[in-house]
Amino acid sequence: MSPLLKKIISITSAVFLAWLLYYGSFLPLRKAQKYIEARQTQVSSLPQFNAVYDGILGYRSPVGQEELVSNYMGILSEIIVQEKNKPQPNVALVDQLVQKAEEWGRPIIDRGTGFSYSQVIFSFGSVYQQAFMATRNFSYYEKAIQLYEFGLKQSPDRQVFLYSLFDIYRFAGNIEEARRIGIRIVEVYNDGGVNQIKNELPSQP
Repeated sequence: MSPLLKKIISITSAVFLAWLLYYGSFLPLRKAQKYIEARQTQVSSLPQFNAVYDGILGYRSPVGQEELVSNYMGILSEIIVQEKNKPQPNVALVDQLVQKAEEWGRPIIDRGTGFSYSQVIFSFGSVYQQAFMATRNFSYYEKAIQLYEFGLKQSPDRQVFLYSLFDIYRFAGNIEEARRIGIRIVEVYNDGGVNQIKNELPSQP
């Protein structure tokens, strides 16, 4: 091999390694650092909250987006739960938080694959579940059901999807579906507590 060819290979390899380190290590690390900083930031308004997290979730990185979006969904759910526990929940705020969940969660769902894909589905469904419980908006109920059922197709009999469906069906008064899911939980996980709740469900008229 000629000295020139060796030099070209050496330079090319160095450039590739630098590119790999930048995109595979530095960017994900920097994105994670920015997210940790955001969690430590005192936020006093929804516009500030959106500005902080939009900047992070929009930060370019080849890996880590699904995990951060799932964690972000958890934050949205926590805020909605706080509203749900108030005597008069701020429905407009809940609606805006759901819109942000759609903005960052839907592209991952539509992509159909990815690391922590099932976790994103669950976290996304939880936002809709909590939004439904806070507002009684049945369009949110339908979206939560769609996501949880979709999650079961991706991960059959996964506990978080089955138990979430069991809870939301009971909350909505859908006794037939709650019983169906309860039966499946008992079959798969032999959960005595769920079995008792299932047996205490009222009969359909």
